Amino acid sequence: MKLSRGFLFLLLPLVLLGLLGQDSLLGLLAVTVLGLGLALLWRPGVSPILLFVFGYQWLQVCLRIFQASLEGVPVDTLSQFGGAISGAIGLALFGLLLLALGMRLGAGQHVAASAAVLQQDVAVKPVLYWFKLYVAALLITLVAQVGERAIPGLSQPFLALASFKWAFYWAFTYATFSRKDGPRNLWFAVFALELALGFGDYFSDFKTILFMTIFALVPAGVRLTPGRLLGLACVAALTLTLGVVWSTVKSEYRDYLSQGERAQIVVVGYGDSMRHLLQLVNALDAAALAQGAQAMADRLSYIDIFARTLDHVPAYVPHQNGAVWGDAVLRPFMPRILFPGKTAIHDSEFTNQFSGLTFSTSKEGTSVSIGSMGEAYIDFGYFFMMVPIFLLGLALGWFYKWMTNYPACRGVIGMGLATVVLYPAAQFETSITKLIGGLVVSMLMAWLFARWGSRYMRKAA
Repeated sequence: MKLSRGFLFLLLPLVLLGLLGQDSLLGLLAVTVLGLGLALLWRPGVSPILLFVFGYQWLQVCLRIFQASLEGVPVDTLSQFGGAISGAIGLALFGLLLLALGMRLGAGQHVAASAAVLQQDVAVKPVLYWFKLYVAALLITLVAQVGERAIPGLSQPFLALASFKWAFYWAFTYATFSRKDGPRNLWFAVFALELALGFGDYFSDFKTILFMTIFALVPAGVRLTPGRLLGLACVAALTLTLGVVWSTVKSEYRDYLSQGERAQIVVVGYGDSMRHLLQLVNALDAAALAQGAQAMADRLSYIDIFARTLDHVPAYVPHQNGAVWGDAVLRPFMPRILFPGKTAIHDSEFTNQFSGLTFSTSKEGTSVSIGSMGEAYIDFGYFFMMVPIFLLGLALGWFYKWMTNYPACRGVIGMGLATVVLYPAAQFETSITKLIGGLVVSMLMAWLFARWGSRYMRKAA
């Protein structure tokens, strides 16, 4: 499938930047893997979630290349922890290529009928139908968040249920912009509401609303006219600005939300949190924003810990021969109520053990992980680590294909659910234990919803 010229035009500066640095061969490898990933996963007319799972991790892996090119230095000089990040980038790129290949094989070849199903689905229902579903999902999310706090043992199912709100936001956005009579003003009100709500959370999840909007606008067939390109540039600028501001104030803001507790909790009201956030933002100056931009780049890039892990294993700690991934696969099927001896997940402790670094641990309210790619290396080494990475991609692609073709929700709802469930798989830093556990629970909840919930929504049309 051919990519739009506008999309390729937006990628051109990034490609040139990668090729013109001192590590031009590494830049060429990065550009080649990007091109192959785009060719494998671009699916016009539907949610680009599979491409995002690959592309966002690619950016996290390759960001140091672009930084080094801008600064005119070798990429290894940017290593935060002393590891050879050039080698880690190369290894991770091969892993991402196999992940993309697995997703393509699992999802199968794209057919134009998939996009036609979405268009037909929104054509036969009024746009306000999708808005009403979003409002209902928003109310369910509020209930699920209360349930998650009230019954900690069922936190994962409640969190998965709460996340399904985004499936209906995706559906409402797609319906609004794929039809000429779409209620644009109503959509902008919903967008502003979700963006504001995102800043009340401990992690300030404002990125989700921006990404879900893009996931819906791309298949909606919004043509990239000069005006819309300007709008897209504004969204990108907004995302970048919010990221820089958040990176600058998040430490002080989180301390305020938790009132000094070393835990990832919110103990103040939404109004108080917003007032304090505005005070922090108003106090920013150019120097603070510059530091925030550097902090955001360091946070988005996630290759440095992987590089240290390559140096540390097996030189100081032996390979685990499948113990890490094996535990990740079995853990979701061992509920703590039946297996009270199941160990807790402590990412920072694990990272310190296998990287030789000394991050703060869960006792200080900190969680730093190596990521599923690094954990595959810890288990199997340079070569055999590619096998579980490929199988993970195969499973993600298969779920996408199954969810979007499931008879009970085939169409906009199925596409929205597939997008939401697979969205967390896009983060390179997520440990395989948390990733598989979260995916299994979300996939199960999506199936239950599709099996018994979608029929009532269809009747409400």
